[in-house]
Amino acid sequence: MWISKGLVTLAMLTLAFAEGATVHAQGALARAREAGKVTIGIFNQAPWGFVDANGEVKGQSVDAAKAALALLGITKIDLVVTEFGALVPGLQARRFDVIAAGFYIKPERCKVVAFGNPDIRMTETFLVTRGNPKSLHSYTDVAKSGAILAVTRGAVDVKYAADAGVPKERVMQVPDVPSGLSALLAGRVDAFAATIATVTTMAASSDNKLERAEPFTPPVDAEGKIKYDYSAVAFREADSDFRDAYNGALRKLHESGGLLEILKMYGYSENELPPVDVTSQQLCKS
Repeated sequence: MWISKGLVTLAMLTLAFAEGATVHAQGALARAREAGKVTIGIFNQAPWGFVDANGEVKGQSVDAAKAALALLGITKIDLVVTEFGALVPGLQARRFDVIAAGFYIKPERCKVVAFGNPDIRMTETFLVTRGNPKSLHSYTDVAKSGAILAVTRGAVDVKYAADAGVPKERVMQVPDVPSGLSALLAGRVDAFAATIATVTTMAASSDNKLERAEPFTPPVDAEGKIKYDYSAVAFREADSDFRDAYNGALRKLHESGGLLEILKMYGYSENELPPVDVTSQQLCKS
C-alpha cells in the first residue's frame, strides 16, 4: 500500500505528541518513582539547604526530604540552587519538582504551592555567650535582670520585649543578624533574640563562644498559647498526589524517630519536632 511521506511524517508527529502528553499527564510522582529520581530546588542557606566547603549539599530541610523520598523508592536527588525569590517561579516553571528550603507554611503561600506536612516547628529564642552568665531563659528574665537585649529592627522580638516589660533603653535594635552577633561577641548586649533557626546556625559557627539559651520559655499570644511557625517542603499544586504520598512517608519517618534524629544533627531538639498530627492543611487555614 502506498502511503505519502506527508502522512508518515504526520503520524510520527502525532505519536510523538501523544507520548509527550502521556509523560506530562503521568505526573511528577509517577515520573519520580519510575526514574527513582527527583529534582529539588534549594536556597543556599544554612540550616535549611546549603552547599558546604566540600561541595556537598546538606541541610535540615534537604535531609528530611531525602529521607522521606527514599521511603517512596526515590533515592537519586538532583539539586538546583537558586535565589529565595526564584523558588516558587522555578517550581511552577518545572525547573524542579520540590522546594526544600525552610519554606514557612503561610496561608498566602498555600495559594500557589502544595505544602507537605511540617518537618520542623519554630519559635523565638536567645543567643547568649557560653554558659549563659545572666541566666536569660525568657523575655521576662531580661526585664527582671537588667540585661541588654539585641533584636533585629522591625522584627517581632521588639514587641515581645515590650510586652515582657523590657525598657526601651535596654533593647538594642540592630539592622541585621551579623550586627546582633557582633554586639553579643563584643559584650555590648547580653543576648540576641531571633528565630531558633538563626540562633542555632549562629551558635554553631561561633567557635564555641556562643550558645542557644536552654531551656527557653517562648512568648505567647493573647490566649496564652505559644505561637509556632512551621516549615515544610512544597510541591506544585497540580502534584497533590506527590504531596500526599510524601506526607505518608514523612509520617513513617516521624513515627520511627528518624525525623528527630535529623533535627538533632542540626542542633535542634524534641522541642522543634512538630506533633505528628499537625498538617499543612490545618496550617494553611490558620
